[in-house]
Formats: sequence, structure tokens, C-alpha cells
Amino acid sequence: MKIHLRLGLTDSWHSFYVLIVGGGPTGLVTAHILVQAGLKVLVVEQYNAPGQALYGRAAILYAGSLEFLDTIGIYNRIASIGYIVTDSLTFKDGKEIHGRGWKPFVKAMAGNTYFEHCLSIRQKYVEEAVRTAISAVDPTAVQAPAKLVDFTIDNSFDHSVIATVEAGENCIEVRSKYILGADGGRSTVRELSKIQFPGTPGKFKWVRLDAIVQSDLPRMTTAIESTSYGHVLWMPIDNGATRIGFVCSDALYGEKGENITAELVMEEAKKAVAPFKLEFVTLAWWTVFQFGQRVAERYQDGPVILAGDAAHTHSSGAAQGMNTGLCDAANLGWKLAGVLRGWFKDEILDTYTSERKASAEHLIQLDRDVSTLISGTIPDHFCAPPGADPNIYLQQVFSASADFTVGLGVSYSENLVNVARETDAVLAAGLRVGHRVRDVPLFRPGAAFPTRLLELTPYIGKLWVFILAGEVEKTPEGVRLNEKCATKYHALRQSFDSPGSFTRTLAPAFDFITILRGTGVLQPAETLGTQLIGTVAYDQTGDAYDKYGVSTTEGALVVLRPDAIIGFIAPLNGALELGQYLSELLRPVEAGVAMEEQLVTTLGEIALDDRNEGELIRIPMMRVQSVDNSSL
Repeated sequence: MKIHLRLGLTDSWHSFYVLIVGGGPTGLVTAHILVQAGLKVLVVEQYNAPGQALYGRAAILYAGSLEFLDTIGIYNRIASIGYIVTDSLTFKDGKEIHGRGWKPFVKAMAGNTYFEHCLSIRQKYVEEAVRTAISAVDPTAVQAPAKLVDFTIDNSFDHSVIATVEAGENCIEVRSKYILGADGGRSTVRELSKIQFPGTPGKFKWVRLDAIVQSDLPRMTTAIESTSYGHVLWMPIDNGATRIGFVCSDALYGEKGENITAELVMEEAKKAVAPFKLEFVTLAWWTVFQFGQRVAERYQDGPVILAGDAAHTHSSGAAQGMNTGLCDAANLGWKLAGVLRGWFKDEILDTYTSERKASAEHLIQLDRDVSTLISGTIPDHFCAPPGADPNIYLQQVFSASADFTVGLGVSYSENLVNVARETDAVLAAGLRVGHRVRDVPLFRPGAAFPTRLLELTPYIGKLWVFILAGEVEKTPEGVRLNEKCATKYHALRQSFDSPGSFTRTLAPAFDFITILRGTGVLQPAETLGTQLIGTVAYDQTGDAYDKYGVSTTEGALVVLRPDAIIGFIAPLNGALELGQYLSELLRPVEAGVAMEEQLVTTLGEIALDDRNEGELIRIPMMRVQSVDNSSL
């Protein structure tokens, strides 16, 4: 017997900020971001975890994804499970061909990130790690098996999404402010919302399988150029397994694929890697699939949002599926959390659609070329001569798109969040608004070893404001900030302390970090000559100032979005400009909320005959508006 529960909004068990449909990486990571922000969410996944674990699905994480997963505390949970990829090989007719395959991806990562590698790990292990992290905060947030049956929108309610979820024999009503469709290419959320999914149907069929094997092929990521099986994939993955992929021949597929068996797939795999030897110890999973390239007409329709494969589908040729979905989650998570917490204006959600839809459309065009070339055919627009080798053109495409593919070249156009100005090139020649910030080594106070910029700026849903305050220098009084920058820093501090400053009138969705160039600082306030703004880190190597193109005698202000994208650049004394930028994004709050007033306690020590040595006399706390240390 089915039970239909109609529950009011007062029952928090069945009312949520966000209902997330789909328990894959995109939905789970978005949920993780939201629960870390203290928001109640419900994730419904129609398949239970053991059933999901039978499937291989995506199996590679690029450097950009690893950077992001590290900032949300997931990377360490999967790092020791996956297979580290730092190089690749390519063979044709049993002989190695140099400079082919994944070489451009390796080059794109070198010197450009702390994570100069990819991680070969099946999707199910990533999902397990994120589920565990979510469960530590909210054990009931992820429900499986549970299936979305239907939903309606009633704008007369604050929780306007009214959904029916089937869980076993129960049919439960769930209400939420938003519903996120992260439920794959056949998205129920997208279909119920009547959002069109235009694109082109697939022309090629591919085979993918995961197995424990014995082979004389090297145990490293390898491509085999085959005239019959296209660009054959040979990729070590987690737990001693290997992912093998190749073009499915018409002979193997037949008319409708009904005669394909595991035995036939394994025999075909042996032919695909010839002349190398291949024997199967255990076959864990296999699939034959046909893919199309599609992008949803809209990523948001009122309280309905799409992400991951529900918003875009493509081949696995450039291994972009899980990585692109994680980019969606990274872009959406902080915006949605900020709106729900009352920090950001609703308009910021519009930038999720404009940014990620444009990125998906770029990927789709790239994937059309990659998938066609991997399948052994050269697209017409290349105007290739008869008999040309598709692998040569594939290598050209890989080289041209390497930065984007590994996730370090993802960028967004100007909009509400990304505000570029002509002065940017003067203030920070190495930074571009809308582009990723390069990670650099920085030193915490007193630290003998460096940490990384992205470790100091974790993904917590807030904007990070870098105060590149300039270079310190030795003086008779000690190490001090150079006079020109010190004057600007003092003015910045005074502006932030003023009653009408944005630091007191806007929602507290920003944190400061002061970055000083140089060494020898023993106490930041003494060096700066005024009260420190935010936390402090030292660029002892010069990497930050050099790579960012910031003058050590001029300084700069840089706004970093939670997803490590540059949002805004201003001069060091540009408090007014910074405030104007933030006022377009953030909601106003009552004065005094954003920055706490400083409190000091003065202690005196007196040694008298009738007192114990070291006994303290406390003078009551004094409230001060600012501390002027200029005389120190």
C-alpha cells in the first residue's frame, strides 16, 4: 500500500532549501557545498549504492578538478585510491610514436598547478567519498533508492517546489525553494520542466570496459592508433584495474546490439590492442554506448536548475563528463548557497546559466571534432587531403584545447561578477578577470615551509579579497612596509573602519588576506604601521607578485571568487571601487554586522609585599574604533 504524506513547511524533515535529483558527482558535490554552508538539502538517487557500484562510468579527474576537490576537502579522501597519471605513451603497429596522445595535457599542467597530474579513479569512488563527507554533517541528506515522480511550482509558497518522491512503498511530498536536476542525460527534472534539449544524435558507438588484466602493454595511460578500432584507450585505474575503450565495429554491434556478450567484447578488446597480448583475469564492467552532443535550452527556469549531464551530454573522448559536471557544481554551489543565506542578490544565479552554458557549448563543438577523430574519421571542415591520418588532426585538436581540457583554462565572460577594467593590465598584468588564478606558494607567519594560495583560500562560499600590500624593507626600526604602499594601506584601513564602509553595510560574504612581499616580518602590525586587515601571508619567493604582475611598490586589490576565478581588480587604495563592485552583488545588512569591532584588554602587573609575584591587575575592556600603530 502506498502512503501519501502531506506535510506542512513546519516539518523540516520534509521541507528543504534544495531538492537535488541525482546522486552522481555533480549532485553530490553541490549538496556537499550546501550542507557545509548549513543549508538543509535532500538528495534523491533512484539506484541504491551497491547497484551504482557495478558501473564504471567516468574514470578520470584532471588537474582543475583536483584543485577544486582539494578546496572543498574531498581530494585527500580519494588521492590514495586513484592511479596517478603524469605521462602517456602512444603506439601504432606495436611501435611507440613520440609526441602523441596525452602529451599536450601533461604540458598544460606542468608548472601551472600544484596538481601536475590526473587521477584515474572510477566515478563510484568519488561518489562514495562525497557521500561520506555529506553524512558527517547530515546523515539523512542522501536518500537511495528514492525516485522523483513529479513536481509542481506554486509561487504562493516560500518553498514553491512541491515534489512527489517515491521511496520504496512510500510516496512522500517534499517541498523546497529550489530543485536541482543532476539526474543525467535522460533527466526527469528537465523533462517535467519541458526544457528542450537540442543537439545532434550520435553517429558512433564505443565500447568501454573495466577489468583486471594481464598484458605486455606498459601500465601507464596509453593510446593505440588502430585503423579498425580508432584511437584505442588503455588506462590504468584504481585498485589494479584497467579501463579499455575502442570503437565498436558494425560486425560486433549487429543490427540492434542484441547479440553482444561479455565474451565477444573481451575477444574484440584483444584484437583492438594487437599486436600486444591481453588476457582477462576479471571483467568488472562493460558497456557499448552511442552518444550525442546536446545542451539544454535553459539551465534555469525559476526554481528549477539543471547541472551535469542533465544540462549537457557529449562523448567520453576527451574525458570531460565528470570534470565538466564538477565545474558546474563549483560554479553553482557558492552562488546558490549565497542566495539562500541572504548574502547574494538573486541576480547572481543568472551568471550560472550564462557562464556554464557557454562553456558547455564550447565543449560540445570540441567534442564533435574529438569524437569523430577518435572514431577514425576526419570532419569535413578540416579539409584534409585523401588518405590523411585522423590521428594527426586529433593531436592538433588536443594541443589547441589542452588548457581547457585539463580544467586550468576554463574562463568566463564579463558579467555581474566578472568586472574587467582598462586599468587591470597596469595593476595586475598577470591576472585576467574571468580566468582562473594561478596557485602560488605563500608562507604563514613564522612558517619554515610554504603553503599554497588555494589552501589559504578554501571554498567556503565567500569572496576572497587579496590585499597585495607591497614589499617590506629593512629600516633602522626593523622591517617595515615601503612608504608608498604603507600610505595606501593606512588609507584602506581607515576606509574599512569608517561607519559607512561596505565592510559594515553589506552582507559578510567576503574575507581578506593581506599578502606581503618579502621576509623578516616578526609582527604584521609593526611592519604595516597599522592594524592588520584580515589574515596575513608572505610571498617570500616572489612568485605571487611576479606571476600576477603586481608592482611591489604599488600593490593591488584582487577579488577571488570561491571557484578560484578572478572577479575584480582595483588599486591598493581602491576601497571605494571595491565597495561599488561588491554592492552590485551583495545584499545590505545593518551597520556593524560585517566586521566586528576590535576589543582590547589592558593588563597590569604589580609586585607588592602582600601580593604573590606575577599577580595580575585587570583594567576593564575598552572599546576602540581603530588602533593607530604608526608610532611603533
